Amino acid sequence: MAQLLQASSALKFAVRFIQIIIVFPMAVLLSFYVPPYKSMDYELHFLLWLMVSAAVSVIVTRISPKLIVFTFFTIMGVFLYNSSFPGITFGDIYSEYNAALVNMTSNPHKVSYFKPVKGTYFQEERVKNTMQPTHPKLRNFAVENSTRYFNDEYYRKYGKLTRYFSLFKHIRLNWKYVNDPINMDYYSPPVESMELLAGDCDDYAILMASSVMAIGGEARVVISESHMYTEVKVGKSDDIDAVSHVVRTLFPDEVNSGKIHFHETNDELWINFDYTARHPGGYFLEPELYSVITFTK
Repeated sequence: MAQLLQASSALKFAVRFIQIIIVFPMAVLLSFYVPPYKSMDYELHFLLWLMVSAAVSVIVTRISPKLIVFTFFTIMGVFLYNSSFPGITFGDIYSEYNAALVNMTSNPHKVSYFKPVKGTYFQEERVKNTMQPTHPKLRNFAVENSTRYFNDEYYRKYGKLTRYFSLFKHIRLNWKYVNDPINMDYYSPPVESMELLAGDCDDYAILMASSVMAIGGEARVVISESHMYTEVKVGKSDDIDAVSHVVRTLFPDEVNSGKIHFHETNDELWINFDYTARHPGGYFLEPELYSVITFTK
């Protein structure tokens, strides 16, 4: 009799344990596959699904303890399946959780208003003349590498940001810094840089901007005292929390708990794509800005 009571107690404990631990993975799956309503923040979207998952867990357990156990193994089966095939994996759960936690519990980003202090007209014209966003080879390069990283589930959830961030990851991971010839400021054409994946900061900036524009994005090149880098338009000022969440989800180890840096111009949100940082929105190497080079759409 005592053994039966012990077995019954152990079974009840196991069911209660499953009822609790199933809530978070269920919420992650639901929030991942069901997009936020209109402009709802990702954090609020996740919290709502977390509450729904908790309620579902309690209701299902009351209906049938066996059913909650079945639900648990079904969800685990989905994750195991997606570990072998494209989809959301256990690593993605961690990324989603980390991104939501940082955005809810800290000030995760830093916004600066873009105020250039002086013009560099001739340098701007040289950059514009070097850009090649419509070159067929550059277009092929951009398309191929905008789909190289982050599976289709991420694209369905985060849209074009996924493509821009995939480009950043490929170019940044493979880029090798090489100085210009002595006494010469050489601007490498993007079709040359895409094959070498080497050069200095202006070569990198021109290649990155051209590549983003080749897949329909808006990019600009920022000039500071001794540096040049690309910024990409990622939405309106109000989108800052959503964009920060995407960066933290797709670059969890690179960002960790650090800030994500943006520039804001006329209610437009621009993120730093500089090679000096391991993720989009890295720190600004030189905060004093001389000018910004914009390109016609």
